[in-house]
Amino acid sequence: MSDVKDVSRFIKNSDLITHIFGGWPSFHDAEIESVLLTREGEESPRMEVAIHHWTMTREVDAQGNYVLKNHTLSTLRFSGLSGLELDSFNEQNVLWDLEISTSDDPKDEVPFSVSMPSSYGCHGSFRCKRITVISAVPWPKP
Repeated sequence: MSDVKDVSRFIKNSDLITHIFGGWPSFHDAEIESVLLTREGEESPRMEVAIHHWTMTREVDAQGNYVLKNHTLSTLRFSGLSGLELDSFNEQNVLWDLEISTSDDPKDEVPFSVSMPSSYGCHGSFRCKRITVISAVPWPKP
């Protein structure tokens, strides 16, 4: 299996995110804002996950907090889901990480394995046929 640093090139439209962050970012402490599951359309079942993430700098503000920049709301679509396990979605859903690996077998019809370990709230794991970045826009909330 290859890790996300290698497989981001296999994620459709990954440049929408890498353009902002200068590479595939860490999703540590990012927050899942919404999850949409559907059985409609091509490559169903599908799941779209909207994630608020940012870059933590080494700068410290007047209150002693690390300065965060590049606040972004990214929506990722996972198509052709199998083995979905999703649990504990609530008022705050903090990711520990977004782990993506891909099979080294070119004949594997479901090549991506995704794990969303959590430090609080929603966590999950699944396999999928395709990953697409639908959007990466500035975080709309102050």
